[in-house]
Amino acid sequence: MVLLGVVFSVGMLVAAARLASFEDAVASIVRIEVPAGVLADVYEPAVPADAGDPDATGKPVDADADQADKPLPPRNFLLIGTDSAIGLDADDPAGHRDRTPGVALADAIMLLRLDPGLSRASLVSLPRDLYVMIHRNGIPVREEKLASALLVGGMELGAPTLVETVTNEFGVPIHNFVIIDFLGFENIVDEIGGVSLWFPYPARDLASGLYVSESGCTLFDGRAALSFVRSRKPELFIDGTWQRVGVWNDLERNRRQQDFLVLAMERVIANGARSVIVRDDLIEAIAGATILDDRLTLRDLLDLGAAFADFDPTGLERHSLPVYDDVVGTSSVLRLHPDARKVFDVFRGITLRPDDVPLDVIDRRGPIDESVPAFQQMAYKGFPVRPLIGEAVPATTIRASRDRFDAAVLVGQMVTPMPRFEFDDTLGDRVELILGEDFGSFLLAPRDLDQVRAVAQAALGAPDNLADEGALAPFDGVGYGYESARSDQRGLPVFDPASASAATTGGDPSTSAVSFRATRRTLRIKATTFDGRRPDGSRCP
Repeated sequence: MVLLGVVFSVGMLVAAARLASFEDAVASIVRIEVPAGVLADVYEPAVPADAGDPDATGKPVDADADQADKPLPPRNFLLIGTDSAIGLDADDPAGHRDRTPGVALADAIMLLRLDPGLSRASLVSLPRDLYVMIHRNGIPVREEKLASALLVGGMELGAPTLVETVTNEFGVPIHNFVIIDFLGFENIVDEIGGVSLWFPYPARDLASGLYVSESGCTLFDGRAALSFVRSRKPELFIDGTWQRVGVWNDLERNRRQQDFLVLAMERVIANGARSVIVRDDLIEAIAGATILDDRLTLRDLLDLGAAFADFDPTGLERHSLPVYDDVVGTSSVLRLHPDARKVFDVFRGITLRPDDVPLDVIDRRGPIDESVPAFQQMAYKGFPVRPLIGEAVPATTIRASRDRFDAAVLVGQMVTPMPRFEFDDTLGDRVELILGEDFGSFLLAPRDLDQVRAVAQAALGAPDNLADEGALAPFDGVGYGYESARSDQRGLPVFDPASASAATTGGDPSTSAVSFRATRRTLRIKATTFDGRRPDGSRCP
């Protein structure tokens, strides 16, 4: 017992020392003071007043859940990679950029949304050539390429200017930002022991300095990795000649940068980075290579690290922004395609729209007299509706599988009072809105998204919420339903799974949704592309 006590005490001292080292490393990170009103506040949802309404058993729902179990709210990061060459060796291919302190363009810009409650991470690259209005201190300054926003006021004011521009132009709130330059990128890659990428043929890019002499797996150190993520004009050596890959634009480069990011995260995890106690040296390297805003705290970092401790990098939801080419004066620029709204919706917390949610509206209020049936009101809002009737129940409830969490929240935004949520993975793609005796009405304007998410996430975090006494049994509509559900007189858009599937794939079930870039010319390119993985999808050792 004495020996065990000594071992335990020594272990606690070692852990405390390493945690102290970690805290010191985070404290050493350079911070940029951000003017008030630039960064969005992280929303801490309050429990709605009607969240305590009775459930199906007639018992009130507990609105005072343990705060320790409350999921962390979503948070948007703006990831900024600058083209500053300060600190690079003279013979580094990237070392010929501007070395003036505080002067740099945004060479890579990404939006990262972390949703700890759903263990979901989403990423989209913002092309640096997007032509936008630059905003600073709440005032439109001038129209320019997005990358140049970082030049306004140097690094101290440039990063907040870029944040303001993204928020105002794209309607996406930014809660925090991270900045890294070329040297910091190289140092982090070297710290994790490099990243292995697979190439189908020898590869090169004369502009960025990329050169791979053989096909197969190649271990990239920091300098080589920087040449890969900067590559805009890659070529592969096929049939004895160098052939270009793709169409040589920033969209393809953005995709390769995302490919590399996922591979690097896998490498970090393989090196033991899931434990900050084991790999505090990695934390120290990252701390020395990055710049943060002054609002991201140590507590925030620890909480996010704990929430995503088991996250699989291949589960990162990657989005591509649809854009088209344009010319302003003599400069080639990119402009947003109208479909970009759907991508930005993800980072606004809006992942679905009504026409994406096939809905069963099950009327279990008992006898009711209304001029417009409830199911028809939801159809008017754009939901593909199937109407059903059942025996009366006390509480209005939304039922869905866990994979359809966002769809359930969208439906919940339309209903008052706040409905109960139940999640059952046997429901598949169906979402059920069960109207109970407490149902009030459908809202003209959707209820606040974060309020509904808070209530739904509380239900999502209760794995036995369907096994509780009084939970609604699965409803299959047998013995109920409107006989004229498909009647044209009702004008009801009836849900058809086959047609819904065809609608999302353009009629071809083998086709997946991909982003596009409209261009004024068509290029004939024989060479294939690459993402750094073997043909079977596995990564190099």
